[in-house]
Amino acid sequence: MKSEPIQIYEDVLKGSLRRFPRGFWVDDEGKNLIASAEITRYLIENVLKWSDEKVKSDISCKVFFNHKLKGMLCTLFGDSVYAALNNAYPGKYKEWELACTPRNFWTLENAKKATIWLFKEKLQWSDDEIRQNISRRIFVENGLDTMMHVLFKNNAKAAISNAFPDLFR
Repeated sequence: MKSEPIQIYEDVLKGSLRRFPRGFWVDDEGKNLIASAEITRYLIENVLKWSDEKVKSDISCKVFFNHKLKGMLCTLFGDSVYAALNNAYPGKYKEWELACTPRNFWTLENAKKATIWLFKEKLQWSDDEIRQNISRRIFVENGLDTMMHVLFKNNAKAAISNAFPDLFR
């Protein structure tokens, strides 16, 4: 049996309801966050039928808007696709894994987290492997080209030094 938020969302998608009921996204003891998580998961898993990789490469405000979720995204998440995703799938996606990172996301601290994640979690490289194989290409191939350009002027060694200060000493 479908939950009430999913039934309402299906009716909105089918056109039997023009839009979500007035006040649907207004905070009601957190119920709207629970409903939005459920609806976001429903959108991705049942309507779009996207894999994790497809979500990372294609999710955007436009996807939410085109699937009648503009009000949800604007009201609850300040137009942040990442915030909506993280509400639906806590901790599953990293901001930098998405094709478009949130506005003003790239700080030295976030770059440090992303670099450590890339080399220690995703690639699982040892310090020696990092020293021997470091290049801008590794960052670009793993979706961190904006970080490289904005913060490090495409200098891979500078990015590594930010995350691993003792690596090149």
